[in-house]
Amino acid sequence: MREVWTDDELDRALDALYREVETDRRGLAEVRETVVTAARALDRPRLAVVEPGSGKPAAGKGVAGQGVAGRRRPVRRWLAAAAVVLTLTAGVVVAQVSANTATAQARAALTGAADLAARAQDPVVAPGRYRYVATHAWWLRTIGSETRSFTFLNENLVETWIPADPSGEWLQRRRETGNRKWVVGTEAEARAAGVAVEETPWPERRAKGGEFSGNLPEHGGWQFPKPEFLAGLPTDPEQLYRRLSEDSGGGKQALVYVADALRTGLVPAATRANLLRALAHLPGLDVTDDAADLDGRTGVALGVTEDGERQEIILDPATGQVIGERKVSDSMFAGVPKGTVTSYSAITTAVVDHLGSTG
Repeated sequence: MREVWTDDELDRALDALYREVETDRRGLAEVRETVVTAARALDRPRLAVVEPGSGKPAAGKGVAGQGVAGRRRPVRRWLAAAAVVLTLTAGVVVAQVSANTATAQARAALTGAADLAARAQDPVVAPGRYRYVATHAWWLRTIGSETRSFTFLNENLVETWIPADPSGEWLQRRRETGNRKWVVGTEAEARAAGVAVEETPWPERRAKGGEFSGNLPEHGGWQFPKPEFLAGLPTDPEQLYRRLSEDSGGGKQALVYVADALRTGLVPAATRANLLRALAHLPGLDVTDDAADLDGRTGVALGVTEDGERQEIILDPATGQVIGERKVSDSMFAGVPKGTVTSYSAITTAVVDHLGSTG
């Protein structure tokens, strides 16, 4: 039987081809604003200049509103030097600042979630038992004829059973429920146009170590994070972000890779916390929805907009867990209006006694 890749697998494979890195031009503006603000603060008379170790104002340098006529010259020289630094080393400065440009609101959400994750107790999977991971997803699908195409969100359920020893045999089942949410056209219109609207049959898959797709580029194991892969990740959040960015290509794909890893249920609490802290260094990351609803669970959505699409992960503020993902169109494409949710998924985990059991 010829293997069919899932939508997410195809996205990752295509993303790995001919990837180019683009400079984040917002960094330069942010650096310039930071430098000018700091310079104005220095030029603003607020505090006395104190001689080291004396605790007293230095001679001729007085307190606010006092002092000699030449006291502002160092500030002008500092501004001039800063301008030279911005001109000559803009590339270096932008790289440094753009490595930490998540918004304050996003950093606060990630820090809170990381603190919760660090204190969490990982569930114990005893020998003979299994970790059960269920992904309830609505993924965009397009069908059509030579004259017209139709687009809908297609409901999927992907269930995975992971043995206590992750190197053992895994089981994965996927099915399409037949439920659809039409985005472009209707089912009646599609059938009237002679377009077949059917569910895709997905075979049950078993594989040692969960390697169901041996030909899928894994970029270092984020999709199947084995113990040796996790042990090799940096523990410093900034260094971990660099590794994540290198493996994923950065941007919204960094969010995808974090969700891929956490979705497996194999990432221990300390590493989950570090991954969330690492995302605080992701340029452009912001809180896009503080009340995102996934299968009746409310979470905080953090997202990055890139290439006409917003990629989001959803955090449970009570547990620090990533409970799902969401993609939203940020521009009109193929008849899909801007602002349309083009995919979303909810993740649940449990420990079960038998392979194939759900609770």
